[in-house]
Amino acid sequence: MTKKRILAAVLTGALAVGLLAGCGSTSGGGGDSKGGDSSSSASKTIKIGYVNPTTGALAGNGEGCEWVVKQITDYVNANPITVDGEEANIEVIVYDSASDQNTCAEMAQKLVEEDNVDLMVAIQTPETVIPVASVAERYEVPCIAIQAPVDPVAHSAEQFDWTFHAFWTIEKVYQCHKALWTAAGCGPETGATVGLLFANDADGTAWHDYFVKQLAEDGYNVVDPGQYPSGTNDFSTVAAALKKGNINVLAGTNIPPDFMNAFNAVIGAGVQVDCITMGKCCLLAGDVEALGDLAEGIMTEVWWVPTNPFVSDLTGVSCEELGAKYQEDNGRTMPQPAGYAYAALELAVEAFKAAGTTDKAAVRDAIGALDTTTIVGPIKYDQKMAGLTYSDTVIGGGQWQRDENGDLVLKVIDNTVYDVVPLTGEYVPGNATQK
Repeated sequence: MTKKRILAAVLTGALAVGLLAGCGSTSGGGGDSKGGDSSSSASKTIKIGYVNPTTGALAGNGEGCEWVVKQITDYVNANPITVDGEEANIEVIVYDSASDQNTCAEMAQKLVEEDNVDLMVAIQTPETVIPVASVAERYEVPCIAIQAPVDPVAHSAEQFDWTFHAFWTIEKVYQCHKALWTAAGCGPETGATVGLLFANDADGTAWHDYFVKQLAEDGYNVVDPGQYPSGTNDFSTVAAALKKGNINVLAGTNIPPDFMNAFNAVIGAGVQVDCITMGKCCLLAGDVEALGDLAEGIMTEVWWVPTNPFVSDLTGVSCEELGAKYQEDNGRTMPQPAGYAYAALELAVEAFKAAGTTDKAAVRDAIGALDTTTIVGPIKYDQKMAGLTYSDTVIGGGQWQRDENGDLVLKVIDNTVYDVVPLTGEYVPGNATQK
């Protein structure tokens, strides 16, 4: 095990929760956005409802939504779908959830009752996927759910008859994080102690329960200060427990503001660790940039990057091409969630093409029968958890490192779980905890 060094310096300021707006209204969830080039000869329009966290704590996850919607709608306008004997384009109606579960449900209901959408997209963490999928189930609207760990979604209802999900399971993300701990010298055989940092929301609870069980089975010592209410400002008790436990690893998944407050408390308490792995709050450049030098070396799971080897069956666009176009249009690296936003709309279009109709039951059945490669990889709904049908998606392990220009970049340093994910770097000893 590498020598522990004390966490130094104190974070100041607020962690960015999205430097670029995603799409939809910037008001509290009432506005809408209908993206894409309207020039099409098609006489019929398919309506797709999309609830996006454009503002609020999850706004970073919603970044790039408007751009993605334009890519797919422009493609379909140039290549109309035949449904019910007519050529059709698509209209994606986007409402801002303001990163709030109640607003998610309200906006989803509005999409069904007022906009009469033909299909719903439920996306961006369990807190936003679950309420949208619940509305889709209640109103019997076909729903493509994506980008939320499978476990909390699967266990949020007894049965899903209209919703099909695609993402990774908690078991897969645990294996990914364990590989990162091992790279940092904290493998199961080292007797390392893992300190946990999880909120008591659906996402945090699913991670927490699995990590506690599996860490013990893998021979790790565990310091569990207990789950905290999301939005907590005072983490002094949590930090004190982690300090007392003499932890080697700090692991968790948190929204950016919660991680900022918790990390401030941990640093202030003088907690010593060898490595940090954090989901959600350390996925996006806009979020980690606010940490400054302390972000260097933090590790996280990687959902999607432009170096992945996939090519969309629908549009023929590769990950590299899509990432380059986003960079050209927006002046920054395409965020991971935007890759999943693109995939969700790919799946929606593929479903309508396969169904050949907007009949909701037929579209639902067509989703379930999909076997296609999207920008995030192959999707085939052939797995079950509880009452949910889902498809696995790939995951890798990454570390935030400085490039030759001094910019923070996320390097893929481990592909233990899915070797199809290309490595773009190697683990670098020394990180935000070792100053």
